[in-house]
This record gives sequence, structure tokens and C-alpha cells, in this order.
Amino acid sequence: MNRVPLTLLSTTLIGALALGATRPALAQDAYPNRPVRLVVSTAVGGSSDVTARILADAIRPDLGQPVVVENRVGASGTIGAGSVAKSAPDGYTLFFGTGSTHVVAPATMKATPYDPVKDFAPITLVGRAPFIMIAHSGVPVRSISEVITLARSKPASLTFGTTGPGTIYEVAALILESIGGVRFNHVPYKGFAPMTVDLAAGAIDIAVGPVDGSTLTERIRTVAVLGSKRVAGRPDAQTAAEQGFPGFDVPVWAAVYAPAGTPEPILNRLSEVMRAALQKPDIRAKIAATGIEAEGSDAATLLKTMQTDLDTIRQAMRSAGVEAR
Repeated sequence: MNRVPLTLLSTTLIGALALGATRPALAQDAYPNRPVRLVVSTAVGGSSDVTARILADAIRPDLGQPVVVENRVGASGTIGAGSVAKSAPDGYTLFFGTGSTHVVAPATMKATPYDPVKDFAPITLVGRAPFIMIAHSGVPVRSISEVITLARSKPASLTFGTTGPGTIYEVAALILESIGGVRFNHVPYKGFAPMTVDLAAGAIDIAVGPVDGSTLTERIRTVAVLGSKRVAGRPDAQTAAEQGFPGFDVPVWAAVYAPAGTPEPILNRLSEVMRAALQKPDIRAKIAATGIEAEGSDAATLLKTMQTDLDTIRQAMRSAGVEAR
């Protein structure tokens, strides 16, 4: 019987152990080795959906795998978000979230199928879509201060168009009520388009919404930009901060998340390729056409933005005496 030298046996055993120890790292380095799914909580054709598809196409070459966009619509985006929160934290299911899914819904709904902070790992803040405050041309307001003054002179009667309870439009009204110590007469609509039609006709006094071509009419006046900087579509419109209201910043942004517990190397890889893509001029131009200003901020910036917006909205709701529904 041939005996295996002890030194050879020891060397083989050590080598096997070392190989076994490196297998998880090698498997992780191989990410991704199959298609990645990017869940979007809005319908096909909307600005979030189009932006998600632009980003998916942009990162495909660097990842070396297809990035498949899947639309899961319903319940203010919480169905799609909830499905991703419960997915395996392996980097193969991601979520294209927004201020609606990660700020507005958690703040205005009594229960969501996820915790926006604990159940997700932030990857990157894709970009922001500034809102504007608009008024019918016959309403004597040209600034936020004048809106507040007029609202105080007409308690609970100045009409403010929204798209219903629990939406970003209602949140904008609540934030302004909190800042100005006023109350508006909220008029709900089923969408931005019919609300704009009524605003142009003078059926309502003021509203907020995206920088949309439908508001470029003599019958609608832009009062302020509710964002950090002026927008190309309204070069003469001052920001809320320029008018002395830095807290009037509506949380309209898009971001990418993974389920909580996703390994750090995978998160870093995804953040790296996404942020690099969002710095490319052609990608930024495509995204700008959807009304979103590409940003590509890191995970820490995204988390801070989300937490700040949550605090702002919850404070506005407390001030307005509005409870989560």
C-alpha cells in the first residue's frame, strides 16, 4: 500500500481549504452572470419608465448582461416597491423608485408593504424633476408671498388643484400651508392634464406640476420653481428659495434601490456603472427630454435626500392637521 507523504497531504488540504474560502469572493466578482431585472412602479411611457429604460440600456454594456425593465403598477407605486423589498438581496432585482414611492406614500399612507429606509439599499439618485407653482393669469399673484397673502385674505377659499389625497400634488399644497400658516380649498383631479385645462379656464386658482408645455399659455402664469435651481423651460421664474422660501421644495426625484442586505461589492458595482452612465452627455440629454435633470449622486446623498423629504412632509402634515390615510 502506497502511503501519501504527510507534507503532501497537508499541502493539498490547505490548498483545498484556501480554494473553498475564495469561492464566495469569486462568485461575487462574477456578478452579474444573468439578466438583471429593474422594476418600475409607473406605467409604460411615463417619464419614470422612459428614464429607467434609458438607464437600463446605458449600463448594459458595462454589466455585460441584459437589464430588463418590468412595470408593476398600482397603489401609488407601493405594489412594485413592495415586491422588490421582498426579493432576494442578490443584485438581480432592482427598483426604480421615486419621491412618491419612498417619501409621499410612506408619509401619507397608514401602512405600506415596506419601510422606505430599512427595506432598501440605496444605489444612486438618478435625477430630479423640478415642479413649478402655477396660477391662472387672472389671479393677482406673481410670487409665493403674494399667494400666501391672498390665501390669508380668503381663508380656505383660494382653490388649489391637486391630483387627490396622498399624491405629490396634495403634499405640495400641505407644505405651502405649513410654511405660510394658511389653508387652501383643495380641488382633486384624476390627473395633471384635466387639472391644467381647468386652471387655464379659471375654474381653479393655483396648482403645481411638472415643467410641461401645456402650461405655456397666456392664461397660466408661472409663480415659482419648486426646486434647487431655475429651469430652462422657465428661465425668468425664480426658485422658491430665491423668493425666501427654501423649505418649499417638492420631493420629485428618481432613484435606484436594491433590497436591503444586498452585498456591498454588488451595490458598489451597480453604483459605479450607473453613476458613470449618468455623466455621459448623450445619456443626460435623453433623460432631460423626459423632464428629469440627471444627477447621479451617491447612495449617501440619496439616503439623506429621502430622510430630509420624509421629515419635511410629516411636519407639514402635522401642521395641517392631516393624518395618514
